[in-house]
Amino acid sequence: MMKAAPYFLTILFVFCISQVHAQMNSDMQAMHMIKDFYTAYSSLNFKSANKSKLDSVIDKYLTSEEAKKVKQGYKRGHDIMTNDSGINAKSLETMFIKTISDDEALNIETGKEEIIKGVKDAYEISYVNGFKPYSNGAQVGSGPLIDIIVINRNGILKISYVTNGLTNGLRYNSSHKK
Repeated sequence: MMKAAPYFLTILFVFCISQVHAQMNSDMQAMHMIKDFYTAYSSLNFKSANKSKLDSVIDKYLTSEEAKKVKQGYKRGHDIMTNDSGINAKSLETMFIKTISDDEALNIETGKEEIIKGVKDAYEISYVNGFKPYSNGAQVGSGPLIDIIVINRNGILKISYVTNGLTNGLRYNSSHKK
């Protein structure tokens, strides 16, 4: 029995490492897909873009359900994918994509630190698309915070949910919790 314990522990260790590696691989693929989407999207101005090109990019990267919501937003003049802030080649250089994982935060009602659960297959996107001057002469980059959920549909990664990360973030919406 004692001889089997190290063997069992080795197998358990290898299994755990392979699971972590698989999740990291999945996250990297999703982050690359998100970057590819925003690269294609940045070349189009949704207000003056050729609608068939815009629809083609949206249909390629979003689920049909989410694409429908995004297109409805466009009809009302709302660019959901950038939270109306726009995106260009310079913005792409500053783009930062991270997984939304468990986080420690202060609960303002109780005054105590609490763990806020992350969201499975969710990513937070931020980038600089302009600068705001302060009274002391300093300029600070400003831009949107966008939360996205990515799903694997028949072996193809698709964006299935998009929301403004500041006012309607996925961390605070219980319907998307792990």
